[in-house]
Amino acid sequence: MNAPFSFLGTSNIYIDLLTDEGAQTGLQLKGNCPNLAIKTDSERKELIGSGRDNFGQVIASVTIPKPASMSFSLNQVDQDMFAMAFFGTNSVLTQASGTLTDAPVVTIADRFVEIGKLMISSVVVENTGGTVTYVAGTDYEINTRMGMIMALSTGAIATAESVNISCSYAEVNGIKMSAMTKSNIRIRMVVDGTNFADGRNFRLTVHRARLAPSGDLAVQGDNFMEAKFEASLETPNGMSEPFDLLFLS
Repeated sequence: MNAPFSFLGTSNIYIDLLTDEGAQTGLQLKGNCPNLAIKTDSERKELIGSGRDNFGQVIASVTIPKPASMSFSLNQVDQDMFAMAFFGTNSVLTQASGTLTDAPVVTIADRFVEIGKLMISSVVVENTGGTVTYVAGTDYEINTRMGMIMALSTGAIATAESVNISCSYAEVNGIKMSAMTKSNIRIRMVVDGTNFADGRNFRLTVHRARLAPSGDLAVQGDNFMEAKFEASLETPNGMSEPFDLLFLS
């Protein structure tokens, strides 16, 4: 029962994103977790002797536990954890298909400006009077995916000239992640693990943790993005500990 053992864990991480009021919303498997660590801390109080025979010696000491903390990272995330890595929130992105007719856009020579729609096609660019139709590749360039136009200084569009743009735009459905819009992130975590060293299964339950992203997030680079998090572990009302671990023999 109390024999020494080695520990090398691997696990699936389930996270419950708690509401601002602390209510549970249900556990979800949250991607690949290459590392998870819990740190316990303490403060030591010492009474130092000042007598002739015990000067400078510890004559009494107390170890006081301090709040535990947790760190983990995910190199595969769902949309919720991706947003949390940026203190963000998600919302639905929708663009119904349609057309623009003579939409005015003020150009900047040799710089892109946004038209206001994504995924455009069949673009026609004219002067405001409708008497001149400009030529793509000669007078301007278009990024159809982003919906941007760049007037070329070598073409016929004058510097800072307002032009009229007519085009079609496709239906777009997606997700908008708005960064730095949610600072109070609390979670509950259940870890479904196995100790490779002895084959025992275990369950680690973090009852409540206040989460904060940490480190850089590689939006572009040679390696997959790894979202890193740190958390302060809390003991909810009605419980006596911030986390527990069950060995399932």
